[in-house]
Amino acid sequence: MPQREALPFVESTGSFANGRYRGTRMPPPEWVEDLDERKSMYVRESIKVYNGRLLQPPPNLEANGFQLVDTGTQVKNLHNQDTVTTDFYKECSDLITALTGCSETRLLQHQYRNGFGGLPEGHPRGNKPTANGSEGTYGGIHADVSPYSEDGFEKIADGRHFQMYNVWRSTNLEQDIFVMPLAICDMATVSTEDIIAADAWSQTETPRRLVSLRLVHSPNQRWYYFPRMTPQETLIFKQYDTRQEKSNMRTAFHGAINDPTTPEDAPLRETIEVRLLALFDEDTDREARKARFKAEVPETHADGKASAWLEK
Repeated sequence: MPQREALPFVESTGSFANGRYRGTRMPPPEWVEDLDERKSMYVRESIKVYNGRLLQPPPNLEANGFQLVDTGTQVKNLHNQDTVTTDFYKECSDLITALTGCSETRLLQHQYRNGFGGLPEGHPRGNKPTANGSEGTYGGIHADVSPYSEDGFEKIADGRHFQMYNVWRSTNLEQDIFVMPLAICDMATVSTEDIIAADAWSQTETPRRLVSLRLVHSPNQRWYYFPRMTPQETLIFKQYDTRQEKSNMRTAFHGAINDPTTPEDAPLRETIEVRLLALFDEDTDREARKARFKAEVPETHADGKASAWLEK
């Protein structure tokens, strides 16, 4: 059975945090007055992205932070908000319960990512307006949740341990995903020193201030994707885990990539991403644990000034 180094891969690039931010809090770009410094906050790095379909044993949520599941959907229209927030949410809940053994789930939100955005410069279908008003660009390498996000989930989790997952799949039930597939970094290959906390805005309809995570590139990191995901497949990846003391094992860094093998006339991808919490037994030392986790997050920017981002 093929091991990691023997797997087929594509050469792509990702937008990573500049290593100068190690040990500090990355400020929001709009606060960086020096234009050269602002432009160099993120750097594009070449990465090999391996075919995760062939990895043996197959990647799973606990060991690697992501898992491809062969499951379709009974929802006929994944753009109908009524059926998405009822029937599809129920499917996502059942799927996460079966995979994790959690006692309950809490559905948080969903987001669509469609359109022309993110195609590489010079691509014959790039730099065109989106037909559906979607976001226009795909983000860089990131993770959505940091220990500071826990405060916002306290009431939802009701004092229990939780894991947050993203459930990602195509909304086009007749078409595979070709353009800008999602790449996931095996969380076991991430060094804690390469995790950067960043003052940022949420990507929700109503933006809010949060502390999310960025990643400094390292050749030790191992990236995977699942080429041509079908409408019968769902990709699940971990975004947070209150039961995991190792910060690199709490979250799977991810980002859309350009697959150079994608045909120029390939249909644009149409995807939905559902976020939910998997709830477990009571978090008996919750406050002490939260304090430990938050202490890992630097409080000052590179200039030595304390971040007041969440106090605004």
